[in-house]
Amino acid sequence: MKVRNWLVLVVLFLVVIALADSVYGQAEPLPGPKYHNLRYEENFSYLGGAPGTYQEDAWDPLKWIGLGDDWYLTLGGQARLRFESEQNKAFGGIPPTKIKPSQDAFLLQRYFIHGDLKYDDWLRFFLQGKFAHVNDRDRAGGLAGMEDHADIHQAFVDFTTLIMENQVTFRLGRQELQYGAQRLISPLDWGNTRRTFDGVKAFTEWEEWRLDAFAIRPVLGDRRNLDDEDENVDFYGLYSTYKGTKELAADFYCLVLKNNNILPNSNGTMGRRTLYTPGTRLWGARENWDYEAELAVQFGTFAGDRVRAWMGTVGGGYTFTDCAWQSRLGLLYDYASGDNNPTDGTHETFNQHYPLGHAWLGYLDLVGRSNIHAIKAQVKVKPCKNVTAWADFHTFYADQDEDALYSAGGAVTRRLATGAGSQSIGHELDLTAKVVLDVHTAVLMGYAYMWPGEFIDATGDNDNPSLIYAQIEYKF
Repeated sequence: MKVRNWLVLVVLFLVVIALADSVYGQAEPLPGPKYHNLRYEENFSYLGGAPGTYQEDAWDPLKWIGLGDDWYLTLGGQARLRFESEQNKAFGGIPPTKIKPSQDAFLLQRYFIHGDLKYDDWLRFFLQGKFAHVNDRDRAGGLAGMEDHADIHQAFVDFTTLIMENQVTFRLGRQELQYGAQRLISPLDWGNTRRTFDGVKAFTEWEEWRLDAFAIRPVLGDRRNLDDEDENVDFYGLYSTYKGTKELAADFYCLVLKNNNILPNSNGTMGRRTLYTPGTRLWGARENWDYEAELAVQFGTFAGDRVRAWMGTVGGGYTFTDCAWQSRLGLLYDYASGDNNPTDGTHETFNQHYPLGHAWLGYLDLVGRSNIHAIKAQVKVKPCKNVTAWADFHTFYADQDEDALYSAGGAVTRRLATGAGSQSIGHELDLTAKVVLDVHTAVLMGYAYMWPGEFIDATGDNDNPSLIYAQIEYKF
């Protein structure tokens, strides 16, 4: 990356920290606005209390508006701008021709606005619209997930009733889903349009447990027309969470994906697929240590071949609470199986479903959770209350060199029919900083760089890819 880009990033970061220190006050013990990744999880009912019992905010007049007869309306939204500069995207080769110049700098815009109408505690209507656009992108195509002009992002109705003395909510319509650590199901906030589904979900909670069941179809983005569901894909899930204690909590899940689109499997055979994915995740913390582990197996059929695949992750960290910057050192290992024999009638490549990939496998989004060994070492620091910075160093190896490299979106990006002769994909460095200016505004900026390995050298262009980005987000 050019020296002036580094200087601009450093100066911008220092300016943002200075602004944050001047505007970010001490947290109030009183209830106040809290904004979630899933906006429908927000609760502003505290505004029904007397003045002085909650922290006042400039947007309060749009929240918990009483309409009479136990009807309440909440309005909200989000604006996000992100500048990105890509260098040597896809290792310098973008099929069918090589892009020149190799650098592409552009601006991503994203706007959401929503209304949340509730009646008592048993009926709810949620509607969210979006507009997403990209400016000055040189690369032809590749706009999926970047643009969606004036569309309906979410539109659902909730009915809550008592079943066996437990409150059960049924949700019908277009909705976002997020489960666990988002390795398999995520709204994909990094994407400029976010991910959503059409279908039905039912959920209930006890003191220590939550249980969700859903039957949905993924929504296909359409830049110019209204989005619609993919009628060839059905996705079912049963997801339970044991809230447990600080030392131990757990997820247990079973997912079913039926895809009637005609696609090639790892053996090159074309056909439909049906996948069953049971799994579990454990996590917790004790004193200064934290840990996480997740395991999922996958079986079914794909184009007539049987499926036998699995994924696993294990890791942890230590936080130095006595340190002025509350530093944390972490180490994480991710594995997802690949196919070692493209002619044996068994498909062994793990399918990652609908993940948030770059949070675990690098911000360049060049590596997905298929046919991969990934080791991530992290150093995270908190120089002040509202600033967090971290450095991730990734090492990637293919599980099987006879299989392919899969991107964060699950697409095949590199494959050598006879095997690459090496499983080394490369190393990636991610430097990231987040500054919270106030409860509404946050700034994210970072730099990512990859050194390709022999697997990349043997399968095509091998230029070193990099990414620089700076993002500001406002929620209300």
